[in-house]
Amino acid sequence: MNRFLLGLNIILLVALAYLYYAFYSKPASPKVVKATTDTSLNHIKLAYFDMDTLEKYYEYAKETRDYLTTRKNAMDAKLNKIRSDYTSKVNDYNKRGASMSQTEQSQMQEDLAGLQNMYDQQQQSLGQEFQGEYMQKMLDLKNKIQSFLKAYSTQKGYAYVFSTSSDDNVIYYKDSLRNITPDIVDKLNAEYKSTKKK
Repeated sequence: MNRFLLGLNIILLVALAYLYYAFYSKPASPKVVKATTDTSLNHIKLAYFDMDTLEKYYEYAKETRDYLTTRKNAMDAKLNKIRSDYTSKVNDYNKRGASMSQTEQSQMQEDLAGLQNMYDQQQQSLGQEFQGEYMQKMLDLKNKIQSFLKAYSTQKGYAYVFSTSSDDNVIYYKDSLRNITPDIVDKLNAEYKSTKKK
């Protein structure tokens, strides 16, 4: 039985060696790529715009950025007020610490703990509120640009319009002839001014 299995293994090994030789000894035939007859695919129009420039000169983007900056400053001012109250209480506690009774010290420590807790809660609450508002404003801005580009690309015959920026640039070469940023900024501003008057 062992001899039979050994013989079978040798036969299988020889067959495998032959198949390996037969497969890899033939020269690879070149693959023929069939040329497309659809000429419209050979003339795809591409364009790009610079998001940094758009954000700098598009009025709605500037207003959105200014609004968010004002909201962030208001949030920081509110938190700084709470922090200032806390610091003032700590200084008062340090000045009067030795002369205070046990009850006054306990009360002061409770006040300080309450102020710290209020600061932490306000910081978390205001941070979440600001983050939600920020995301909504950025989504509105993105939707305005996308909606505009959909109509613009159809009108100009562009199959693809890419965005580049200094932060997230996956396009390694940009031909300035394909840069449509100035035209987009002008038209977006004109569209925004017309909707703002309504």
